[in-house]
Amino acid sequence: MKKLCLILSLVLVGLQRNALAADVEKGKTLYAQRCAMCHGDSGEGNGPLAATMPEGQKPRNLAAGANKYASDDAKLTELLQKGGAAVGLSVLMPSQADLKAADLADLVAFVNSLRKKQ
Repeated sequence: MKKLCLILSLVLVGLQRNALAADVEKGKTLYAQRCAMCHGDSGEGNGPLAATMPEGQKPRNLAAGANKYASDDAKLTELLQKGGAAVGLSVLMPSQADLKAADLADLVAFVNSLRKKQ
């Protein structure tokens, strides 16, 4: 009986982790809607609007993995929530304050997936 309870507990914990895990596909959709115009489809900082931006305000190459401010998931989430100007980066980086926590986690997961491809 104890083994059965332990097994059921482990299964439930595993299911809960999967339910809480970020969804990269949802993040990809959000990225396409909110980020790709500047950062490009593959995150290389070469979106259609990037060429119109002044030097020093160009979008980061997210695929390269090295970011001035967003060095971890918490910092990237903060940057997305507050926007670039609020953290000393480009004023052209808009806030995504309207996104729910789960959406932000999905977006961060997708950005991380871009980094892993390099």
